[in-house]
Amino acid sequence: MRPSTGRSDVGGERLVTPPIRGRADELTVIDALMTALVQGHGGVLVIEGPPGIGKSRLLTELMALADKRGVRTLFGEAFEYQQAVPFFSLFMATLRADPPVGDAQALRRLGSSADLRYWVVHDLADAIYAAAAQTPLAIVLEDIHWADNATLLALRSLASARPDVPVLWVLTARTGAGGPAVQETLSVLQRADATFVRVAAMSPGAVADMVCDVVRANADESLLNLAAKAHGNPFLVGELVGGLGEEGRLNVSAGRALAAGHALPRRLGAGMQQRLDLLSAGAGEVVRVAAVLPDQFSAGLLAAMLDRQPASLMSAIEEAVRADLLVEDEEQLRFRHDLLRDATRQSLPQSLRRAMERQSASIMLSRGAAPAEVATQLVRSAEPGDSEAISALRAAAQSVGHSDASAAADLSQRALELLPADDGDRGSLVAETVELLNRASRYEEAEELAVAALSEVASSEEEAEIRLRFPTLHKHSTQRRVEENRRALQLGDISEVTRARHLGWLAYNLALHDQRGQRRAAANEAAAAAASTGDLEATIMANLTLALLDDGKGHAGRSVRRLEELCALARASGVTAAHDLAAIHYAYLLAVVGRLDEAAAQVVEGTQQARREGNAMALDIWATWDGVVHLIAGRLSAARAAAESLPRPQRTAVTELDMIRTVILAEVAARADDRTLLQQMVNDARDAYSTGPSVVGRGATYILALAAWQRDDVQDAMRWLGDITLFESPLWPQVLDQVILGARVASAAGDAGLRARVLQATDLLEREQPAIPLFTGVAEYARGILERDAQALLAAADVLHSSTRPLLYAAAAEDAGAELARTDHPDKAVDQLNNAFDTYTEHEALADARRVGRELRRLGVERRIVSHPRAKTGWDSLTDAELKVVNLIAQGATNRDVATQLHLSLHTVKTHVHNAFAKLDINSRAQLTRFMRASD
Repeated sequence: MRPSTGRSDVGGERLVTPPIRGRADELTVIDALMTALVQGHGGVLVIEGPPGIGKSRLLTELMALADKRGVRTLFGEAFEYQQAVPFFSLFMATLRADPPVGDAQALRRLGSSADLRYWVVHDLADAIYAAAAQTPLAIVLEDIHWADNATLLALRSLASARPDVPVLWVLTARTGAGGPAVQETLSVLQRADATFVRVAAMSPGAVADMVCDVVRANADESLLNLAAKAHGNPFLVGELVGGLGEEGRLNVSAGRALAAGHALPRRLGAGMQQRLDLLSAGAGEVVRVAAVLPDQFSAGLLAAMLDRQPASLMSAIEEAVRADLLVEDEEQLRFRHDLLRDATRQSLPQSLRRAMERQSASIMLSRGAAPAEVATQLVRSAEPGDSEAISALRAAAQSVGHSDASAAADLSQRALELLPADDGDRGSLVAETVELLNRASRYEEAEELAVAALSEVASSEEEAEIRLRFPTLHKHSTQRRVEENRRALQLGDISEVTRARHLGWLAYNLALHDQRGQRRAAANEAAAAAASTGDLEATIMANLTLALLDDGKGHAGRSVRRLEELCALARASGVTAAHDLAAIHYAYLLAVVGRLDEAAAQVVEGTQQARREGNAMALDIWATWDGVVHLIAGRLSAARAAAESLPRPQRTAVTELDMIRTVILAEVAARADDRTLLQQMVNDARDAYSTGPSVVGRGATYILALAAWQRDDVQDAMRWLGDITLFESPLWPQVLDQVILGARVASAAGDAGLRARVLQATDLLEREQPAIPLFTGVAEYARGILERDAQALLAAADVLHSSTRPLLYAAAAEDAGAELARTDHPDKAVDQLNNAFDTYTEHEALADARRVGRELRRLGVERRIVSHPRAKTGWDSLTDAELKVVNLIAQGATNRDVATQLHLSLHTVKTHVHNAFAKLDINSRAQLTRFMRASD
């Protein structure tokens, strides 16, 4: 439907559209944008204003101008009742156009899958650009304050992506309406230089002109005084004058219109009830019932609500349309204005309104509507114990969860509120809700819900289901997760599937907890239970654990292949934490074995998938892995920025993700000679060391040993490396660096025990055939250190030079140079040390470069670290603060999210974003994502 252009005068006669009044400035802006569009330049126009201020009338003028200029207009509209339907208004404008823009068949194939958002941002965008190449396009989306989150996210990319394409996006929004997603979308568009027209109240002169247009006479002061009480709102002015005419209070004589009396007309005083009273009983009933239906509704749905045949409503609907209450919208009906619908709905007693909304939801479901289409009505109208509403809301939550985990969690919570406390499904619904809350990073709500539910569970199965979904990698220690699994497994009468899932998660958590005597047995038991039940989640967790146990036993290549198969299996199924973990560990192990480009591609793909699903929990993990990839590749500034964008560890429950963040920052600090940061990470590592034998404890040990080595305290480094296994399942990002550190400390301290553990690690590195080149180079390097063998070190450096680990190569070249100098080969030593110095300097490893510079001076070669001025543009031009901010922005965070996480003011965040976008020569978040992907 397009904005109505018709109007009735006070006598009920249909008039030609009167001239628009008081909007000269707004029309000038529209004319300029339309001129630019015809000349091949796109843009974004946002028309904001309160209800009734004339936004739709401006759209009428805009579309009339577009027709005159040869511009094709696509029109879509957002509705309150369709907020749970992804991309409703966007598809209305494009796929329902004549001819359509975009491939509707492709959309039907995708259904509600997680790939839908990717299709919109890429394939639909391409279709829009192709159509614009034929004819300039004006894409009009009205009332985006009602738009679903998927549409809002897509608009941030689509509407700011290609100013060089003749597409003008025109959006209208009610001032202050909509949630945070609406406001953030408007903020993104504003930062991308969208044109904003904020429609203000009409001037007294414009109001006078409008009144004259309506009454077709000059307005007397008495009439203008009453009109002034509408405060310049054209809709209310029209309602006021129309109300006066209906009440016979307008007297037109000698070309002058006077108002009788000073009171407001009853239309405004009594609200919508007055207008309904002027209709016939049948038409009034139709309008009242229509007010509880979705924003757009069919005559068939209206008839079903009234338990009548559609044909019997013909005269009533025609009367409502003539009264300008309802309008036709292609094959649907709708209220002419939201204010009319809202006023009608509010005129109904609340209990009746809720009952009628509930009735409409049932009828829609019986007529084949998807649960997501009636979710908003059910949230507002369902009563406790309403089994149909509960089922529909659960189904809607699962559907919406593919694109918006937080919205899905809200629907699931509402279903839980409706479910009786003693219902047998309560445990499973609590578990579903907890999982959705966790995926949305609403961890505190998830924990509060789970703890409360566990205190009143009615069965062992309910308790086991809740304990399965409650703990997360982000907020709970490994020990806590192990305890939750064991508590559940000790319960009697739980289903075999739930038992198999707990066994799978227990095996995984034990693998991270380093309880060597239990890990393999637990993994085998989990695999047997998974095979017995055939449950996909249990199968993924059991096989994931087996892959983790294999990689530290010299079978990393086999583990990579197993994880690749698991990822393919997970992609063919639904969205769960288990499926996310398979992809995450696959990317992680690819990085460890030296397949860094593939790992980076997996990180990009995983991040995009998490964004499409609105999965904030997975986004945090992928952000951590992004920092790991940057560190391994020697991009120290980017690694630091990625790590510092993540929350600081909790002292009471340090998780594996917390420790990986700490390791990244410790490594960067040690290499960049940032002693303050290194000391902070050492303090965090000491706090975490008490967690005992776990991946967390292993990471803490590495940091403490590295810091001791950096300050030349060999004995303290030896103490921290005293009895740990250097190469152990599951492998972690710095495992190869840990082996080399162990070799250096063992050689310097002359410790036979540590030496033996280094050699054991080299055997495992070279166990698998075909060999992994990076592992072979590291094994050769470690042996060269222990044997003080210059040729072995040279060979290792040669292997590592062609790897994706530049800092490992530089270290090997440095050690080879030092050994050559010791054995009186100064020229060869200088060559290797120069290579090490250059590589360290290139990657901003200043502490390492200074150390090599001192060795070169002893050989009579002077090398200085040249301080290059910061670049003016591009990635290298960003400050550390700007890097932190843009990393979070690229992960989907809003400015307010960034401000909260980094403890900055909102103004500071906006400044950093503005400066970073200017340096990168971009103007949208979509361009930032593409820029970062290209830089990888």
